[in-house]
Amino acid sequence: MKKLLVVDDVSALRQHVIQLVRDKVTNDIQIVEATNGSEGLKLFKSFMPDMVIMDIVMPEMSGIRAAQQIWADNPQAKILFWSQFHREAYVRELGKIVPDEAIHGYALKGENDEKLVYALTSVFLHDNPYIDPVIRGVQSRLQSKDSSLSDVEYETLLDIALGLTDKAIASRRHISVRGVQNRLSMLSSKLFKDPDFFLKESAGMEIYNPRTRIVLEALKRGLVDSDEISQLDEELNEWLAEEFDIEKT
Repeated sequence: MKKLLVVDDVSALRQHVIQLVRDKVTNDIQIVEATNGSEGLKLFKSFMPDMVIMDIVMPEMSGIRAAQQIWADNPQAKILFWSQFHREAYVRELGKIVPDEAIHGYALKGENDEKLVYALTSVFLHDNPYIDPVIRGVQSRLQSKDSSLSDVEYETLLDIALGLTDKAIASRRHISVRGVQNRLSMLSSKLFKDPDFFLKESAGMEIYNPRTRIVLEALKRGLVDSDEISQLDEELNEWLAEEFDIEKT
């Protein structure tokens, strides 16, 4: 009988994964739960599961630190990270600790269950690595010859890709409108090696305004994933609907 360890600080999410595994993947399985990385690490040593499903951000010990300690002694341990975080900082941290021979994966919370089931089936049952497409995009950016974007530059890129105005970005990021404009100039300078790009009017600019040019350039270079933009757009619309009590049609 296969053994699975589920590590997440939110009980409802742990139960969701467990039920999903039993219903969609296999019922012939022994499952134990842990509420944080520290507890998960102790259970791993005593339970020795065939696979771990782990959140990244948890109290007491993060999933990254727990995985680091697990892989130090068990480099072939299968760990599927199931997290809402897919920013470069987390992927970069994971990249530093994942051994080449490890079978690992990454699935995003908030996606439909089919993606998580596919990841579980691939890694757990067939020993094949699974990496979420959004994570692949981040990895490509980190391996690109072009300098990877800083967190601030990446946030700015996503904000303009979502079509937010300077005022909306300022409110969303809790900065001034002037601060937003500085961020835009910084981002365009990184993409076009021209500090004055955002202020210039040039041939063809009437077709694509500077903001659109920035997003198109980022997409072309693989610096941002269109799926990620779509997901964030959906999340933003849901937040607006709740915030302003908009009825869905």
